[in-house]
Amino acid sequence: MTMARNKRYVSSGGLAFTEQGDMNKLSRLAAKGWLLDSFAPFGYKVRKSEPQQLIYSVDYNNVKPNEMEDYIELFEAGGWSRVCSSSNIHIFSAVPGTKPIYTDNETKVEKYKRTVRMLRPLLVIPLLTAILFVLSSLPASSTEETTALEQAFKTAGLIGLVPSLPILMTYAAYRVRLRRIK
Repeated sequence: MTMARNKRYVSSGGLAFTEQGDMNKLSRLAAKGWLLDSFAPFGYKVRKSEPQQLIYSVDYNNVKPNEMEDYIELFEAGGWSRVCSSSNIHIFSAVPGTKPIYTDNETKVEKYKRTVRMLRPLLVIPLLTAILFVLSSLPASSTEETTALEQAFKTAGLIGLVPSLPILMTYAAYRVRLRRIK
């Protein structure tokens, strides 16, 4: 953890891989007086407060701005308070003993199906990256133009690897989680 005295950064294992572990870590930190404040790159920001016994849960839902109030009220009716959101990821907290957000396998399956559906459009990036690598390896005549084009394809393919690996790993992790629940 790093940052100022009353705010700290806490790393995440990646919600696709360690969702429950992250939620447990945030609960332990709350008991020590470090409450979740917001998402941060590859983790969370926590702020110093009075120690509290809290449990955390994450929901993946693409909520339109004009529907956010109703969405939050739905969770509040079940005893959960929205802590922070980033795009379609929302973290809620509640006191221990509160009924879990997801109580059965059917609702858990739906939660992860939504996430997989949201990730599908991003699979275009790894697909294009693979196409660029194939194009760069096709045999061609050795003219200066084709060599430059091959190099451009290779460079674009290498750049495409940067987002492709996390996208594929995240997608695969959620697909595996779905299979385990079913």
